[in-house]
Amino acid sequence: MNKEIKTCLFCQTENEFQVDVKENKGLPSQDSGFYQCRQCGMELPDKHPNDRKPKVKFFVKAFWLIVIFCLVMVIYLPR
Repeated sequence: MNKEIKTCLFCQTENEFQVDVKENKGLPSQDSGFYQCRQCGMELPDKHPNDRKPKVKFFVKAFWLIVIFCLVMVIYLPR
């Protein structure tokens, strides 16, 4: 069981809940999870626009693509 914090898009309140990855495939468990914000009652988003993970994921892919391109150009281009 992992603890996950999701921020409400409306009121910016951080909501913490337990995630049971094995049984619920990454979804919050029914007994301890919050599907709605504790303060305003809005439904919590699956992916928050300010999350860092998608940005880092894209950066790593772009970085390695540029590294491979540079290595190919160093080998391919005549000196």
